[in-house]
Amino acid sequence: MTVPEGTKPKQKQSVIRSAISMALGTFSSRILGFLRDAVMFAYFPRTVTDAFVVAFRLPNMFRRLLGEGSLSVSFIPIYVEARAHSHERARKLSDAVFTIVFAMSVVISVACFVYMDEILWYLVGDPRGFASVPGKVEQTIYLARIMIFYLVLVSTFAFHMAVANTLGYFFIPAMGPTMFNFGLILFTVTRFEVGRYPGSTQSWGVIVGGVLQMGIVLWLLVRTGHLPRLSWRWRAHGVARVFGNMLPGLFGIGVFQVMTIVNTKFAARLTEGAQSYIYLADRILELPQSLIAVSLGAALLPRFSELHSGGERDKFLQEANQAVRMLLYLSLPAAVGMYVLSLGIVQVLFMHGAFHEADAQGTARVIEIYAVLLLFSSLSRVTAPAFYALKNTWLPACVALFVLLVHIGVGPYLVASYGLPGLASATSASAVLNILLLQIFFYFWIGPLGYASIFLSAVRLLPALGVLAGFCFLTFAPTSDFLAGFLRLGSARTVALSLVIGIGMILYFYVSVLCGSLEARQVVGMLGRWFAAKKAR
Repeated sequence: MTVPEGTKPKQKQSVIRSAISMALGTFSSRILGFLRDAVMFAYFPRTVTDAFVVAFRLPNMFRRLLGEGSLSVSFIPIYVEARAHSHERARKLSDAVFTIVFAMSVVISVACFVYMDEILWYLVGDPRGFASVPGKVEQTIYLARIMIFYLVLVSTFAFHMAVANTLGYFFIPAMGPTMFNFGLILFTVTRFEVGRYPGSTQSWGVIVGGVLQMGIVLWLLVRTGHLPRLSWRWRAHGVARVFGNMLPGLFGIGVFQVMTIVNTKFAARLTEGAQSYIYLADRILELPQSLIAVSLGAALLPRFSELHSGGERDKFLQEANQAVRMLLYLSLPAAVGMYVLSLGIVQVLFMHGAFHEADAQGTARVIEIYAVLLLFSSLSRVTAPAFYALKNTWLPACVALFVLLVHIGVGPYLVASYGLPGLASATSASAVLNILLLQIFFYFWIGPLGYASIFLSAVRLLPALGVLAGFCFLTFAPTSDFLAGFLRLGSARTVALSLVIGIGMILYFYVSVLCGSLEARQVVGMLGRWFAAKKAR
């Protein structure tokens, strides 16, 4: 079937280029996200921020599950098949799936709105911690009832983003969260209140931001002629397979999002501020994870699906090996930087107004432990798409269920013994267990990933990682006097941290090139071709 002019998808591009396009869009949203959080945490005390982040956790969990998880990994491979058959089959599939997703999100939102009292009293009603502050749970319920309808908006955005990614569009959909953060910042800085509790205006900002986020991808699909429509013909070819794969996938790739809800209950027994510290540590973790693992994983899924459909098993394994090696090359220095610079990062980003030194110290302790979580959870994000491309969503789901049960069993003991650091350690240990099990099943189910080449690639990075860690520690560690006088001023601290990160990245890249890293050479080649293309223009 001939596709009308102006509606054809973009030409195929490499996985790395697709990931970079998505990462560029994601980067702007993360920068605005940090600004959004910095403003809110500077304006409000921990009682309000604890209530807001807990209230936002339910819709935010669905954002992560649907926006970065099961909806995309279940829909994209089958949509690729439908497009290969005919444009008409693909259109009917997208219309039917969109209608079902929209209806489900409305039903879930209404149900959560009605039963929000019961849900949140169960999660954070512990009288030893969260509920010990009078009125705090009631405030959380009020804010959550406003924000729960963000689920409808983000579900619509997630589905349209999956369609756009399949068509080869990554940058514009990745800019959606930028629009969301812009809306929330606008409502925060106005400093007027439209509800019963502090934080009500910010809750309405979530809704407005969701509308803006959805609007940008709607505009793209309208312009390209691929906008899904509401349709009550749910028996289109492939619909049952999408949702059959989606149900276990909800738990599979979203294990750490489900674990976030579990951790909310665990943290409810801790002192005030614990919920805020976990939230901010998650935000710091999300920046490198989104730029590296989420972007790479989103670009890998369509590519893996194409290779599997074409029966190119060797090419499949080769690209999976290259993706893991590139992931290690990018995520290892990010993990080192998170660990060494944890306190400095928190001070620069959030230590303003009502956010004090004790808050920064508490958040930094979680980030140090999350440096381990970054590496292993990122690996799972490029391993799991291989199973989804084979339309095997049950295996990652079973692994995730086992890991979550272990976490539920071990978590309370670590929280009782070590407090907030114990909770962060339990989460990181669960990430390690998850990727170990996934890799074992990958070997027996799909094939050898080439662990020898991955190990040698990581070994070549050790000198560069050592130089990076030493440089960051000497220049910006809390015990260092190298920049002590310069860092007394807030603006100077920001400049200094930016310089340390920038110079550290250059040192890491330079030393890795000297040590013969193949991934470093690949980056050099890509940059060379990019500059050559710019010069040719």
